[in-house]
Amino acid sequence: MKKLLVILAVFALFIGTAAANPYNGAIYTEDGSAEAPNNIIIQPGETQTYSYYGVSFTAPNLVLEYHATVYPLNAAAQASDMTVTFAHPNMEPGLNDPYMDYAVFTVHLDENANPNGEWRIVISAGDASSASSDWGSASRDFEVPEFPTIALPVAAILGLAFFMQRRKEE
Repeated sequence: MKKLLVILAVFALFIGTAAANPYNGAIYTEDGSAEAPNNIIIQPGETQTYSYYGVSFTAPNLVLEYHATVYPLNAAAQASDMTVTFAHPNMEPGLNDPYMDYAVFTVHLDENANPNGEWRIVISAGDASSASSDWGSASRDFEVPEFPTIALPVAAILGLAFFMQRRKEE
């Protein structure tokens, strides 16, 4: 009986390791020069472009289909407010590991989106449900800046301009 349990345990271990492991994915700036910050500021009506990075693939010459999911993070946001569009449908790293897919997706926030909304996008490539495919993902949070974040710098600049104008008049 003990032998049977040991054989089953080893068999289960091999089944678990036979499934594709996730590669490491990351979202980078449009030119691929740096990892995109978390909590990205986006204005209603604005479109931003990003690159997708992958490393530690399990096999060469993979063709991994891109996917995007938008999650609202508060009651002011709706998933339909944000649109993610890919420049091409697949990530194809070939023999390159790590691999950078430059300017591969854009994020657009609808011009009628609530200015208090916050969203999270998850970008993935591959099929997590398939044991024969690599998969990985990365996410970033997007938010519209609050009024004081914009108003205070504008008020400071206007105040300096007013002060300098008064000095010129004297």
